[in-house]
Amino acid sequence: MGLSEDTVITIVAVVMILGALSIGHFFKNTKGMKIFITLMTPFTWLKDRVDPNYWASRIGNKTGLYAKAENSSIREWALGLEGWKWWFYQIVVCGFFFIIIEILLNMIGITMLPWR
Repeated sequence: MGLSEDTVITIVAVVMILGALSIGHFFKNTKGMKIFITLMTPFTWLKDRVDPNYWASRIGNKTGLYAKAENSSIREWALGLEGWKWWFYQIVVCGFFFIIIEILLNMIGITMLPWR
């Protein structure tokens, strides 16, 4: 009786993770790692430019929208809700806004839902 395919995949995955962790530990602060980081810089730059989260963070930090949202009176009110009021707010109010945003995103061909 041999190993199942899932067992072999799990073993390979664990060995690869342990190998990556040990390589990272033993080669950090070496010339090879500096060369590797230099070679990977263009790919990191490209990854950032095509990632919507990168642009959202950049715009939010640059315009101060994150700070404005953090100091919002609506946020303070929502954090103070308890019991059924909290559940109502989470399910009904936030659900309504989720549906509206999903409809608007669908109009431009994007979705928030993982199964679409």
